[in-house]
Amino acid sequence: MSHYTRPLTGITRRRFLHTATSLAALGVVAPWHKAHAEGVEPQLSMMGWADYIGPDDIKDWETQNSSKLVYDSYASNDEMYSKLQLAQGNSGYDLGMNTDFMIKLLIDKQLIQKLDKSLIPNIGNIRPEFAHPGFDPENAYTIPKSTGSQGFIYDKSVITRPMKTWGDFLEAVQNEGSGRTSLLDDALSIAPIFWSKGLSWNTTDEAALKDAEAMVETLAKHIKTFNSYPVQDVASGSVILAQCWNGNARQAIDSSKNENLVFVYPEPKSELWLDSYHIPAGAKSLKAAHSWINYVLDPAVAAKETTYTGFLSPVAGIEAHLDPKVAADPLIFPPADAIKRGERTERNETYDRRVAILTKFKAAAAQ
Repeated sequence: MSHYTRPLTGITRRRFLHTATSLAALGVVAPWHKAHAEGVEPQLSMMGWADYIGPDDIKDWETQNSSKLVYDSYASNDEMYSKLQLAQGNSGYDLGMNTDFMIKLLIDKQLIQKLDKSLIPNIGNIRPEFAHPGFDPENAYTIPKSTGSQGFIYDKSVITRPMKTWGDFLEAVQNEGSGRTSLLDDALSIAPIFWSKGLSWNTTDEAALKDAEAMVETLAKHIKTFNSYPVQDVASGSVILAQCWNGNARQAIDSSKNENLVFVYPEPKSELWLDSYHIPAGAKSLKAAHSWINYVLDPAVAAKETTYTGFLSPVAGIEAHLDPKVAADPLIFPPADAIKRGERTERNETYDRRVAILTKFKAAAAQ
């Protein structure tokens, strides 16, 4: 995911809602304003997805703690893993974040360290359905940050056919969307090939993997770019069909004046993911790291984060602090049927094979 700073010219729906929610929260921020952690280090170095934290929340946390937050973005879970693995405890980062399937590997490789829960009094605010995930049952190493699903966004003035399934998506890639399609810069870019057939993308079936490998050769010439954050491309119109996560679709719609942009939670299967904060081994600013985690677990702050990123925060009680339009937005709160169809990525025996297919896909697309 490349770093991208969204221009702040004009009043978009997202900026309006963000401002409205911030104002609504003014009457309830006093408790966490007073919960200033003593001894917080002067700088917190964080690494995560691009544009994944609200600037206003960063400023508020910095003011409360007399500390500076430095944020670096990365393109994929594997990039974050590689950085931590190569650094061996000297990454320079105090706080990171990764998606569910990567966490167990980070724990097993001792690349992240246990949390000091005494410094996270707001830990009880995590929604029960997101607390104690299978990859970290005691939340010993991680705190959930955001959750969501995956689908595709398209311009219905260009692609006028009904678009409901991953099969529809793959057909459009090769026709109306040819040369103007973006896929995730992630092994998940090949997942629609499996999902369109009703298969899990975690499949270990050799025939299915060979079919996917052959299919990427067919699709490659139609792909414009691999981009895990295609907001700018979609908003500008250079991309008219993009595989993306739900919150990024919302950002693209809000950033664009194009009323023809539509997001689909496709059938029959898709992704349901959970991103979590963690503290890398060797982190120096431990109090600052815990202070940030505790800060974003406050419902009023979590509501602002949800409004800004377009992704649902796993913190209970945010609805009371959300603008009603945001609380009713299906691009933030995926419908129940979309959640039911979702699956998590597994780092099983075929994961490296799927990554290799992505590498082949990108190489073919670059020709």
